Amino acid sequence: MSGLVADRANRAKLAVLSNSVPYGVCYLALVRLTLCNAVPCAAWPLVRGRDCGHHERVSSTPLWVPLVVAGLAVLGTLAGVLVTQRWSDRREASIWTRERQREQERWTREDMARTFEHRREAYVDFYVAVKVLARMAYRHGYGWTDDELPEDWQDDALMKLHRVEFYADRELAVTASEAYGAAWSWGVYGKYNDPDDPDFHERQQKYDDAELEMIGLMRNRLSIPEGDPTLPPPGFVRD
Repeated sequence: MSGLVADRANRAKLAVLSNSVPYGVCYLALVRLTLCNAVPCAAWPLVRGRDCGHHERVSSTPLWVPLVVAGLAVLGTLAGVLVTQRWSDRREASIWTRERQREQERWTREDMARTFEHRREAYVDFYVAVKVLARMAYRHGYGWTDDELPEDWQDDALMKLHRVEFYADRELAVTASEAYGAAWSWGVYGKYNDPDDPDFHERQQKYDDAELEMIGLMRNRLSIPEGDPTLPPPGFVRD
């Protein structure tokens, strides 16, 4: 009952306001009263005969439509995540493959450099050892040593020859073996303190030829430039 009385009172107030103040002010007053739950919606038509339009509208959209839209959004997000992850995996796999390839190339270069260094050491060591062997044969022929050469006088050169045979190609291995054989034969079969023996100089020349061929192949395999080809190789003098 009190609500009806209040409603009628508000209608009366609005009627007075609509006749005494401008429409905009009256409308604002009506909004204020409505927000304060003082004026029911039924009072709105009193303002210049206008409909308040405050009645709620009932949505006609089915409930399953927003659910489908939400589901599609979730699926789209998941698909984007999967595509991004797959692309990231492929990129990481490609990076790993390139890194692995570069690492293999680095290992190959290191192995080649290490093998080259071992080959160089083997060649130089044997060259020095066979020169020592030939020098002992020469001194034996001139009588500057004991009558008999030591039993192990060729052991050092022989062991270093085996290293050359391991690292060298077949042509160089054969040439190194011939140089060793020539030096060994010179010392073993040469006469003691008889440099005038024709065999002494023949064996010396045989060793010199084998050494010359061997050192040429060694320098070639080690990529050592020859320089002026008209000059004799190192260790030899011009006749």
